[in-house]
Amino acid sequence: MSPYQRNCLLFLMLTLLAGCKEILYSDLPERQANEMLAILQANGIGSDKKSGKGGTVTLRVEKKRFADAVQLLRDQGYPREEFTDLGRLFPQEGLISSPEEERIRYVYGLSQEVAETLTHIDGVITARVHVVLPQREVDRLERSESLPTSAAVFIKHRPGADLQVLIPRIKQLVQNSVAGLPYDKIAVALFPSSPAMVRRQRLETVMGIVVEADSAERLWGLLAGLLGASLVGLGVSAVLWRLKGRAEPAGTNEG
Repeated sequence: MSPYQRNCLLFLMLTLLAGCKEILYSDLPERQANEMLAILQANGIGSDKKSGKGGTVTLRVEKKRFADAVQLLRDQGYPREEFTDLGRLFPQEGLISSPEEERIRYVYGLSQEVAETLTHIDGVITARVHVVLPQREVDRLERSESLPTSAAVFIKHRPGADLQVLIPRIKQLVQNSVAGLPYDKIAVALFPSSPAMVRRQRLETVMGIVVEADSAERLWGLLAGLLGASLVGLGVSAVLWRLKGRAEPAGTNEG
């Protein structure tokens, strides 16, 4: 088979595969898309990725496994939540906010940044941090004793991850991130995720394309059919070329 014929067959196969796959997520960062693709293929779900604009990636899966893919990735905490940092909450330009508005935005941004840090711990799927600051009493001449700053930390983790031993370090991290936060006013709640009930299938590679085993059988069948049609076409072309070559001298002599 010539390189041209091989490329044509590969193009037809890719076209057929594209018709069998559905977009799962788009506009993903490349690193996150690679992690999601690895999880799907490790669990026997045929999938691939396609580069988009601005360095983003589109993730596709076979239509019949769409629901399984969504469930599996959700249980693994994907796609990752995009946290808001203090730089975006307090832009250099814009209208001047009131002190109370700035305080609310500061608390929210601080919670977001601490939560993002916690998601980098091995085994953590998602994290939330709720910081409660004491109310200001600017209208009173004498300050009464107010409640201290407190924080509540929610962590959802993979079933096999033992994060109980990390609670003191998690509390210390949160305490050092929030000024005036007492160690004993930090509550950490751990919740294991339920294991995903996803049927695993064997994956095969067809001319460099990873697909499920049953899809691979269909693709090989289509490939054989296309190859046979290509050979038949070549045979017909060869016969027509010979007939044409025999007819041309006869036509020339008559002239």
